[in-house]
Amino acid sequence: MNVVVAGGGTIAPIDDVRHLANVSTGRMAAMISEACLDRGATVWHIHTPSAVAPYQRHATLDLAADPAAELDRLGRLVDLWATVKDRLHLVPLARGTVDEYQAALRAVLESRAIEIAFLPIAVSDYLPEPVPGKIGSDSESLIIACRRAPKVIRMVRDWAPSVYLVGFKLLSGTPRDVLVREAERACLTNRADLTVANDLATVREGRHELHLVRPGLPVVTLDAGPDLALRLVDRAASWALEPGGPRWSAGKGAMP
Repeated sequence: MNVVVAGGGTIAPIDDVRHLANVSTGRMAAMISEACLDRGATVWHIHTPSAVAPYQRHATLDLAADPAAELDRLGRLVDLWATVKDRLHLVPLARGTVDEYQAALRAVLESRAIEIAFLPIAVSDYLPEPVPGKIGSDSESLIIACRRAPKVIRMVRDWAPSVYLVGFKLLSGTPRDVLVREAERACLTNRADLTVANDLATVREGRHELHLVRPGLPVVTLDAGPDLALRLVDRAASWALEPGGPRWSAGKGAMP
């Protein structure tokens, strides 16, 4: 199975040295790519410069942990990496702008037989008109006029009509019914098969749960847990491949 995943947060340049950004780390996208690879998929992982990368995000040494245990963990990570690296194609964005992301996603979708697209990337909603050089820093205030950015996810169906499109809707401090309603609306406007709704407030509280919203169908909620991304991938794949069910091959085991 061929999958594309996009993660991180895009930037919107203000001048040569400043930009608008968001809080996305790309962690969810990395977890989804790892889960897809564990299930035997081939993955094209599009990511912004600041986003964490699949597997590499685990490749740091915890100086407070037992050195022998850390070396053992890193050794198992290297062994796991050897089993998946040929199926992981990293697609880095040079700066992480919306235009770069649009071009990269379109290129992957039009050049590969992608079956599922997971797009948790946080794309800028508004873009300032960038000023050449650097805006002076002497003024007491700075007013930045922005225009609405293009909705890249709404173009996916034109580039890849048959792809199973999984969009993501993130709000913060929102009641569940409102969050689900916004996800339903996103499914329709984005022509997505599935929208994954989550709330930043619950994520920061350590209660990261996902609401899987499909037009006209019951909402499925995935509770928080270390295997959250794996459960999301399995559920999306089962829906994408109905009626035959998922075609994942046997996994290689949990992340060390």
